Amino acid sequence: MKKTILAAALAVSAAGALAAADPAIRPGLWEVKLVRQTMDGRDVTVLVPAALAGFQQLMGNLTPQQRKQMEATFGRPPTTTTQRICISAEMAAGDRPLLPPDVKCEPTAFSREAGRVTFEFSCAEQGRTTTGKGESILASESVSTRIDMVTNDANGKHTWQNHSQATYVGADCGNLKPADQVVREAPKQ
Repeated sequence: MKKTILAAALAVSAAGALAAADPAIRPGLWEVKLVRQTMDGRDVTVLVPAALAGFQQLMGNLTPQQRKQMEATFGRPPTTTTQRICISAEMAAGDRPLLPPDVKCEPTAFSREAGRVTFEFSCAEQGRTTTGKGESILASESVSTRIDMVTNDANGKHTWQNHSQATYVGADCGNLKPADQVVREAPKQ
């Protein structure tokens, strides 16, 4: 379950990188795909789909009330390693990553210049600390993001590396709400 939650968190961080990107980043529908994920130097990319399927099965076995509580706590779990997000015009023009209100992270550094965004962050919640840094390389219709982080909790210290690729799909998000609207409407913890 921890891997599933981390995968979901990384998808959100990719959305944040998109939202904090260059003015060339277009508002509209974007597809964010996990390219590679390693934990403690071991490639776990192939394990992520199985972890997501297991989490979906777990969610299916819960009562409607339990499922609602889990989704309120962790958000709706992803079903694949590819997620679609809608970037609003405000997000595309913004200069800071988008973070859900319940995320206890502080950006410690942020820089944007000529097609490149670099950032550092520090998070602390429920006995777990996470520190990391990342870089997004921007092109007109794609963003490649790499994040390196270290978590410390009751299970010990772990290093994570995540590489994702976001591709612009089109201006129409269909019935998908912009990510900044979803964050604003998210239940507060």
